[in-house]
Amino acid sequence: MKQSIRKKVLLAILLVTILTSCCITVVFYFRSASMIEKNYTETVYSRVRQTMESFDNSMKELYYKNIEIAGKEELQREIEQYRESNNADELESLAEILRACKKNEDRLSSIDLILPKEQIAVTSEDFPVYKREIPKEEIQTIKEMEEKTARPVMVKNSVHENRTQVTEIQPIYDEEQNILAYLLLNVEERTLYYQYIDPIYDENMNQALVYDENEVVVTGMNSKEAGKACAEEMCLKQNGIFQKEKGVIVIGYKGAFSGCQLSIAVQRNAILRQLRQMQIFLIVIVLVFLFVAIVLAGSLTRAIYRPIKKLTDTVEQVGEGDLSLRAEVETGDEIGILCREFNVMLDDIQELIQKVIEEERLKKDAELEALQYQITPHFMYNTLNSIKFAALIRGEKELGGLIGDFVELLQATISKKGTFLTVADEFHILNNYVHLQEFRYQGSFRVRYEMEEGAGGCYIPRLILQPLVENAILHGIDMKEKNGEIILRAKLEQDRLRLFVIDNGRGMTKEQIDTLLHSKTKKTNGLSAIGVPNIKERLELYYGDKGGMVYQSSENGTTVEIFLPAKKEL
Repeated sequence: MKQSIRKKVLLAILLVTILTSCCITVVFYFRSASMIEKNYTETVYSRVRQTMESFDNSMKELYYKNIEIAGKEELQREIEQYRESNNADELESLAEILRACKKNEDRLSSIDLILPKEQIAVTSEDFPVYKREIPKEEIQTIKEMEEKTARPVMVKNSVHENRTQVTEIQPIYDEEQNILAYLLLNVEERTLYYQYIDPIYDENMNQALVYDENEVVVTGMNSKEAGKACAEEMCLKQNGIFQKEKGVIVIGYKGAFSGCQLSIAVQRNAILRQLRQMQIFLIVIVLVFLFVAIVLAGSLTRAIYRPIKKLTDTVEQVGEGDLSLRAEVETGDEIGILCREFNVMLDDIQELIQKVIEEERLKKDAELEALQYQITPHFMYNTLNSIKFAALIRGEKELGGLIGDFVELLQATISKKGTFLTVADEFHILNNYVHLQEFRYQGSFRVRYEMEEGAGGCYIPRLILQPLVENAILHGIDMKEKNGEIILRAKLEQDRLRLFVIDNGRGMTKEQIDTLLHSKTKKTNGLSAIGVPNIKERLELYYGDKGGMVYQSSENGTTVEIFLPAKKEL
């Protein structure tokens, strides 16, 4: 079904509008989503970094505090006294010292003193004050952790086994550098959570936890996770923001001193939750924009289409034969120009029709008149042959030969038996022409023919050399000198044929050669109406860039070379 140009323009405008609106909306949405995601994650990463720096400073303070307490002479003395007396009252004294050390440290949940040899744990808490028969495995674990790192670690509470805590371990030595005890500064897991994780937690986060260098959870949103191995997707090898599977973004930062890392998992959809609410608003805006575009496009196309429709109706009526109609010009734009030019075209067509009718009438009159005076070539050949034989009967052999040459020459020029002939035939025609010219100029020049073997059978355009020979006779040879010579040469070089017309005449200047080659004046004298420029045009027409003509001239004469493909079959 054919669509009108108005419908096509309207559909094109709507299509461009829809595509543009959709592209802008999609680009805006994804660009906004990218910016929101980037701003949010960078903000969270900054908060995570600040939190872990604060956590690191706190752990560093605990480390120095532990060294300070472990270096107290009073504590070392009480431990040695207990070893000597094995008196439980000494354990109470140790507990008092621990309580005094904890007094101004609200972040500490307890301070424990482990006596490895006695397998006793003394605590700063009010009850129980100490606990005996601590398993050797627990003491060995504390020893190994202390030897491995000075950083805080997750250690089982020797007194309260159900308590989860982060511990800073420091050995206490005697004068001989033997280990008397291990001093443990404990921070409860929930204390860490409320101090470091809870302040930065928001509704977009679905997981947040701190794990130590052994990838054991120190604290997290769920207290039951403390002390367990960290999930693989939450364990990061370096600081930064990382995209995980299922649209999860994990943000992490590792403390330089503590070796602990805070990792927060955020669901990407949660970050963009508010942006989705904007989708409805964007869709409404696009629909309103499309409605306005449809109304405006309809009005615009109607105004554009009205003069086109009138022009179309006029064209259809003119196509049915009514040339008297003219298009109505309403505007000065391209459509108005089209209407005016259409009217001009109709005027020209009517004028041409009248002109053709008149020319046909004149042509018929001329043909009728020409028939009345026409002499057929056959009658002309017979008449000339009769004159030739009459001359021969009377003994005028030279005159008879000239008439015979003239008859053959006329047959060659008037004949319509083909556009091409062989080089040998062309030379034969030239020989007839030269005989007539020699008679005319009383032997003032002579012509020499040079044809290589194989060149005579090559086909060339009819009468391609005759104008060059004629030009050499009329303008090149000085007839007063009586020593003029023209050489006609045909050479065959592989698949290329080269034809030469060489004279020893006056020569030509460059300006004369240019005038000869580019003259637009129609030739009216000589054997035929074929001029030198026509030769060049025919070579270009038949052979393109494979055929051509070159003029070389000096005061000693002129050489014209024609080159073209050698063809022995048409």
